[in-house]
Amino acid sequence: MKKYHKFTITILALSLAGCYVPQNFNNQVQISRTGQYQVDFDTDIVSARLLAGQAEAKAHKQEISADDLKKLSTQCEDDFNYIVAQDTKNGKHILSSKYSGGCRGHLTLKYAGNIIDEKTFHNSIGNSEVGFKIPLTIKYDAKNKQIVINGKTKVDDKKTLAALSSFQYNGKLNIKTDGKVISTNADSKPYWGLIGSYKWDVKDMTTPDASMIISTSGI
Repeated sequence: MKKYHKFTITILALSLAGCYVPQNFNNQVQISRTGQYQVDFDTDIVSARLLAGQAEAKAHKQEISADDLKKLSTQCEDDFNYIVAQDTKNGKHILSSKYSGGCRGHLTLKYAGNIIDEKTFHNSIGNSEVGFKIPLTIKYDAKNKQIVINGKTKVDDKKTLAALSSFQYNGKLNIKTDGKVISTNADSKPYWGLIGSYKWDVKDMTTPDASMIISTSGI
């Protein structure tokens, strides 16, 4: 059986080799038409190293050996500690962190700022090799004076979906705003456009990406 560090079966596993991906997440966003935002993100996380190993083992109808699992878990814990250390050094967005063992953990994060000033919401910790990214982007379209929000959930590659069929990717996204919503594909909307929030229920990797455009001029 191949060692875990040689698993190379999916594009997703390769690109996220030392990264963690969210699971059972709760993403709460508040954003105003003046650009002020707050993102509260609570999530379980799973190492892409483990997912890659499981996918490779499944493809060959084998199980990951106890020795490989031990080595894998050690590397996962190193990745987890690196991500937390990088946030402490550069961002301090992690409010709490816990490594649960077995390439799994839990994070709660908080981001706040003004998207009109920042132009783009920086939603990642670490780097492309070892890191963690919230499945949410916020950008300011200065030309049209609009705030554009997207929640990345859908995976279109059939091979990746098949390889990760046992991975339960799921969560919730809630957005509250006092701005005029020009367009959205939310599963549910506030009463009268004011009471409550826009909500999305992410069931798996086939759930369409969340989208919302907010005007920063007028109500």
